[in-house]
Amino acid sequence: MSGIEYDAPGVETAASRSVSKIAGIGAGLVALNIVLMLVLSETAVAGIGALLFSNFFLGIATFAVTVGGGYWLANTGIEKGSMGLAGVGVALSQFGYALIGSALLAGVPPSTRVTALGITAVITGLITAVVAVAVFKTDHSFERWQLYSWVCFGAGFLVGAIGFFVNPTIMLAAGALFLLGFVVDLTYEIWAVRESKYGDLRSAIGIYIAVMGVFIHILQLVLRVLELLDA
Repeated sequence: MSGIEYDAPGVETAASRSVSKIAGIGAGLVALNIVLMLVLSETAVAGIGALLFSNFFLGIATFAVTVGGGYWLANTGIEKGSMGLAGVGVALSQFGYALIGSALLAGVPPSTRVTALGITAVITGLITAVVAVAVFKTDHSFERWQLYSWVCFGAGFLVGAIGFFVNPTIMLAAGALFLLGFVVDLTYEIWAVRESKYGDLRSAIGIYIAVMGVFIHILQLVLRVLELLDA
């Protein structure tokens, strides 16, 4: 039975509350992360982030340890019933995304930072809304889309590595593949909510990770466009 079909009184209300709870937690984590990256953009942490992400391979490793490692810790904590471990995992992921975001914002005037974050938030919100509508308005199974997202990430890493050694312009394609990977992963996570595949907290964290992945890549594009407009 689909996660959006109900055949008992009260089930629809309970499911709706669950979706609202997941959306609320996820949105709260995203909002907190955006504020954190803005705050850290005024500190020495932004410089450290810029240094780490100035190298493709070092940047990938940093992302894997912070965001990926944090996600793994959060899931492990939830599975073991340890909310402390889950909290540490979420905090690590928050730091990882904030490290990237602060590095991107560091060389931008304060007024432009807020504008860029606002525009990025709107675009990311629209993408998330379109994906959610597409998933909930169809009975199509997106169960394999998590695998597809990993294919995109793997392809992005391969293309980025080639670009690093051959031609930096090629690395733009890697960024596009990473963005696509996060959109595909977001589709899977929203489908998982529709199907009640995971618990509320696990679902909220999964959506948060995917949404922030989209956000970071959109932020890079927005900052480039604003830079061109100011030139």
